[in-house]
Amino acid sequence: MAATAAATATAAKAALLFLLVINIVSVLAVAARPLEGDGWLESGIGMVTEMLRAAKSGPSGRTHCC
Repeated sequence: MAATAAATATAAKAALLFLLVINIVSVLAVAARPLEGDGWLESGIGMVTEMLRAAKSGPSGRTHCC
């Protein structure tokens, strides 16, 4: 009976270690992929955003921008 419990505990530890390794590998795989939104600046929305950012950060007379 003790041998069965030891074998079960060893199998459970091996399964948990395997799941941990799979989790780490999947996190690394996701981190290595480029983000999907990298090309948004080339689109029309990106150009409008850049124009609005330039208009906001320019000199505006009496008002002060955050």
